[in-house]
Amino acid sequence: MKNNKRHFVKVNALVGALFATGMAHAATVYEQDGKTVEFNVEGMAGVFSTNENYDGVDNGGNDWQEGYIKGDLVGRQATANGTIYSGLGLIALGTGGDGDAGGYTSGGESEVKVENAFVGWQSRTGLFDLSIGRQAFTVGDGFILAGDAISLGDMGISGVDVDRGGAYYLAGQKSFKQTAILKVDPEGPLRSDLFWLQSDNPYHQDTELAGVNLEWVDETHGTLGLSYMSVLDVDQGAGFGLWDQRKGMDVVSLRGQGNAGVENLFLSFEYVDEQGGDTAVKNDANAWYVEGGWTFADLPWSPTLNYRHAKFSGDDSATSDNEAFDPLFFGFTRGFGTWFQGEVASNYAGPANSGNDVDRLELLLQPLDDLTLGMQYWDFGKQDDAGDMSGHEVDLYALWSINDNFVFSPLIGYYTPDGSAVVANQANDDSNVYMQAVLMYFY
Repeated sequence: MKNNKRHFVKVNALVGALFATGMAHAATVYEQDGKTVEFNVEGMAGVFSTNENYDGVDNGGNDWQEGYIKGDLVGRQATANGTIYSGLGLIALGTGGDGDAGGYTSGGESEVKVENAFVGWQSRTGLFDLSIGRQAFTVGDGFILAGDAISLGDMGISGVDVDRGGAYYLAGQKSFKQTAILKVDPEGPLRSDLFWLQSDNPYHQDTELAGVNLEWVDETHGTLGLSYMSVLDVDQGAGFGLWDQRKGMDVVSLRGQGNAGVENLFLSFEYVDEQGGDTAVKNDANAWYVEGGWTFADLPWSPTLNYRHAKFSGDDSATSDNEAFDPLFFGFTRGFGTWFQGEVASNYAGPANSGNDVDRLELLLQPLDDLTLGMQYWDFGKQDDAGDMSGHEVDLYALWSINDNFVFSPLIGYYTPDGSAVVANQANDDSNVYMQAVLMYFY
């Protein structure tokens, strides 16, 4: 949406947008005769500590560090028929210490690789924008598609290779290996995207998909979106083999977001239906959420109170179909909790947007223009015959925009497991104190 976040806290929305797009400030290093070259850098470094971990062994928690830095060169050449552009970027990333609390990294990961490599053309009027290559792509606010962000490390499991370089929590990698994206944006409220995406992420089993996205954008009221995509191929049995049943699956999404023309109001919803597939067991799953928020703009610190309920179907053992919702390529978009729901739950303990329902209550405060304070309460429940990963979590965080380039964010979480599956993963039913501090740099 072109103006759907203006009632959320500025720093929180800014950081979320930067995470989602992978692009931040840019410095022009060359400009002459219709040619421009821009350079941007994004980097993050974090320290993490938890009293518990989730590998089924009660060993007292983990302490670890993560970091990445990536730089991009983007060139543009104006022509009589539009603009030709291209981008090339590298990323260096790694994890140190004990590895993360979910056991997805070991602490010895480090890697340097190409993150972006694309070319494109935009028509003179801006009606068409066609690009191909290695790049990120997001639909809506990332409920099912927000780049290729999961980045596991060396898990030490014999016969299973899911190592993508680590930095699991920070998730600096977001680009699909290969893409072809056509954006159509005529005058008026209607716009669309046609896309083909090929992942090289071993966790996602090199999923290949294609789809179309239509959006009706009203600057006053908000955006309505309708998307269809089909999973064309999956590397059967690769990685953990979690997504073998994706192949041939059809996905339809209906969503909306905006303020309905009411100042200080925020509304958002999405419904996703997953059907069919090429395997013997067919998919018949769905997920949805509704969300509403209000900013009390006349009160000190402009508090924003937000509530969201989300539901992700779980498998029903009484049928021959697979009802477990496939969360696809969800990601971090408009701030903490969207769509990694709960810092401990979504990242380490579970659940992760399948076979569960979630209630979130959020309070945001802005005591200064460059400082946001946030509190989130999470209640996780079980759906259908999925493993019971019920629990509760409270997260307190701050986002301090130090200057135009640096943002600092400390966070503390308090997580209590309730369900039998997550208690088994934690190897006890104790409450877990989780702490992190992340420094972000954007240039």
